[in-house]
Amino acid sequence: MTESLSSRMDRLADSVTSSHVSLSSDGISVDVRANGHVIALTLDDATIPDGQRLGPMIAGLINQARDRAQAQVEHLATEVQADPRVATIVERLGDTPERESPHSAREQWDEDYSYQRKSPVFDD
Repeated sequence: MTESLSSRMDRLADSVTSSHVSLSSDGISVDVRANGHVIALTLDDATIPDGQRLGPMIAGLINQARDRAQAQVEHLATEVQADPRVATIVERLGDTPERESPHSAREQWDEDYSYQRKSPVFDD
């Protein structure tokens, strides 16, 4: 059974905000979202490397986790883009003629308008 387009779009939207990856190496554990936000960083005192290697290792793990989380989002985006229903919608949008905006939307807003107008019933 084919997944509904709405369901696919919902999964994609959820993945953009919640997709994350956890990685561990040499006593360092990181959990990072696709947008680069670090959710958690854990260090095991017994196994972490010395100070000079610690910073680059943490940065490397964070970058790897972010890249993997972004890849998950990109995979879902590719699935949605490949859906023929999306291609049809995009084609229709491209074929839609451009219309002028309504006259009322083009008018400048005058905050004093209501104070300036005259009553059609009573003459001053």
